[in-house]
Amino acid sequence: MNIGLVTLGCTKNTVDSEMILGVFKSQGFNIVNQVEEADVILVNTCGFIESAKKEAIDTILEMADYKEYGRCKALIVTGCLAKRYKKEILESMPEVDLCIGVDEYSNLANILSEFFSQKKLIDQCKFSHELDFKNRIISSNYPLAYIRISDGCDNRCSYCAIPLIRGPFKSRKMEDILEEVEQLAKKGIKEFCIISQDTSKYGLDIYNELKLAELLDKMSKIEGVKWIRILYMYLFETTDELIEEIAKNPKVCKYFDIPIQHLNDKLLKDMNRHDNKKLIYERIAKIREMVPDAILRTTCIVGFPGETQEQYDELLDGIKELKFDRLGAFTYSREEDTKSYDFENQIDEKIKEERLKKLFDVQKKISLQKNKERIGKEYEVIVEDVSDDDKYFSCRSMLEAPDVDGRIYIKIDKNTADKVIIGDYAKVKIVDCNDYDLFAEIVE
Repeated sequence: MNIGLVTLGCTKNTVDSEMILGVFKSQGFNIVNQVEEADVILVNTCGFIESAKKEAIDTILEMADYKEYGRCKALIVTGCLAKRYKKEILESMPEVDLCIGVDEYSNLANILSEFFSQKKLIDQCKFSHELDFKNRIISSNYPLAYIRISDGCDNRCSYCAIPLIRGPFKSRKMEDILEEVEQLAKKGIKEFCIISQDTSKYGLDIYNELKLAELLDKMSKIEGVKWIRILYMYLFETTDELIEEIAKNPKVCKYFDIPIQHLNDKLLKDMNRHDNKKLIYERIAKIREMVPDAILRTTCIVGFPGETQEQYDELLDGIKELKFDRLGAFTYSREEDTKSYDFENQIDEKIKEERLKKLFDVQKKISLQKNKERIGKEYEVIVEDVSDDDKYFSCRSMLEAPDVDGRIYIKIDKNTADKVIIGDYAKVKIVDCNDYDLFAEIVE
């Protein structure tokens, strides 16, 4: 039988999906990229904010059409939305045959065995593997893997539903992580993105001290590892030791993904963030002092309950001053069962959208200036794919994270067609740019 999987949401979901595919492969399923070819379709959902929930529901309904007009015999929903709203999904969506939340993954093999036996879709059905990192089916088309070093979160930001979905923070043992990296490196994976809801906290719960710097050092010594990138660090846990390790280790990308969410102290307190404006400025100054060529990426929330025009302007002025290389932002989403859901002075959606647009307009100018500063510089890049218009090779250097950042484009012509290989590395020189992307030529 063929299994087709649609993954929504963050890279933590991507890792879950890759492990789930490993379970299906152990049973003899064929993994297909086109859902119309699938006998079983699995939708791994996100339930973080309202827009993600809407996308998940729309996708489930879209996939349900293949049960009526295609070859699909079973539709399975997993992930964060399945954890938060399992009862509602099963009651309101009869098209869904099975709903498995993230809290049920430890029993996934048994759940699937029972389901397929009852459905009589497979004879003598007995799933042979539990959900495990050792059986992952890497889904990237180039040598990249995400490494989840912990799950859950203890920070309890007042707007965030992640602790309700993923539970408390829990680190993986370092030896297990290193074994996974070594196994993947032997299979040809060269770039490793470290992910978690709170990567900078790694180790504190099981070793009683922050261990991310040590993990980076040990990962970099594994044969075959080329690039290591850390995503989602909290500034209050980004110690001098960690910054120094990033600065001195040639395999670690000089890339700091540090979500600040806001720059007004009252709102940061209302958000239950552990940073304040002074600490944010001090840690960013320390990073730029210790890692002069660092790329800084952040995220912000606009329209949090009670955000005044003055507080919003403080955020805007701070963004102009701090000049982040990359910035993502979203409007506050009122999530049930979170502390801020009941806050007074909820902001009108139109005002939120206006504030978001103005923030992006400011960042657009900063991004263009940052890109202009890179013209004339040379980088090693990974060639990921061909652009949608088939005119360029789409690439990244150590300074661009997959999925979220702009790209470096190389024009496809007689000089590059035979020299540039998708999935391989190339040396380029930046020759032009726009607001978010760079354009390069091959360096002979």
